[in-house]
Amino acid sequence: MRGRRWLLLAYAGLGFGYVITATFIVVMVRSRPDWQPYEMLVWCIVGLAAAPSNWIWQRLSERASPWIAMIAAYLLEAVGVAAAALGDHLLAVFLGALLLGGTFMAITALGLTTARGLSGGASAQVVGRMTAAFGLGQILGPAIGGWLADRSGSFVAPSLLAVGVLVASAGLLAVAAQQLAASSAAR
Repeated sequence: MRGRRWLLLAYAGLGFGYVITATFIVVMVRSRPDWQPYEMLVWCIVGLAAAPSNWIWQRLSERASPWIAMIAAYLLEAVGVAAAALGDHLLAVFLGALLLGGTFMAITALGLTTARGLSGGASAQVVGRMTAAFGLGQILGPAIGGWLADRSGSFVAPSLLAVGVLVASAGLLAVAAQQLAASSAAR
């Protein structure tokens, strides 16, 4: 099923897109002497935002659809990644931490739940593929992000790459939702 393939690719994109910021946000804070006292606060913001995120996004997915909720979460996460990397104020990093925490776990949960629903009875196999795709993104993200940061001297380039991957992944989800809706209508 093509919709499931697009979901799988988007899920790999999540692994890549979120992990660059998750890996390097503290390094971004630590690199500015005036921001260093806030290093642990950044992780507290991520955690506090993550705590209610699954519940909030689940409610949104029930009202709209899992696809719309995931697309919105991917795009908000992209805004957070951009804010953390491009903002010249600590508040931008806090916003990035808030949006990272408020989206990545919920996207993970919604993605796996949606994949199970599309599995046609092979949920273990589908969840295994989703997990492998996500893991591949998590491996490639820091490796490519670190390489780009070394070459460019900042985290702007890897973060912009992560933004691009997250936005492209949201587009893949839109295509998947459209294909699945067309397939359902044809039946």
